Amino acid sequence: MGKRRKGREIVLQSMYASLISGADLIDTLDDQLTRRESADETTEFARDLAGKVKTNAADLDRWLNSLVSSKWDPSRLGTLEVVILTIGLAELKFSPDVPFKVIINEACELARRYCEGGAVGFVNGVLDNAASQVYPKDPDQELPKDDEGTT
Repeated sequence: MGKRRKGREIVLQSMYASLISGADLIDTLDDQLTRRESADETTEFARDLAGKVKTNAADLDRWLNSLVSSKWDPSRLGTLEVVILTIGLAELKFSPDVPFKVIINEACELARRYCEGGAVGFVNGVLDNAASQVYPKDPDQELPKDDEGTT
């Protein structure tokens, strides 16, 4: 598993644990990173991503609700789906160095691993819609030739 993919997975698990326990996200993340003895690159990526999520939580929550409310009752979303979508939205909005197709693919992989079958298509559709808002003039943004941007 690549370092960025592992970082996303650690952030997902930390966000979920934080939501369930009421503990601070960054404290939960630090605990996860320490227990796993994560590589420096994974640790740096995970801390950066979790910081973006925490700092922009209210805006990301509003954006997520606006994306799903026209077709779906946001209160019906599962906790893991919300966490995965929030991570994807944070990356789309605050990580312009990561191609949006990579962000969507990584979020779908998380959904495939942690959620029920229908969640993958839902995550893909919501993040595709969000990407069209963030990158309206760049719909053909290419995937990188190597997997540096994907992991």
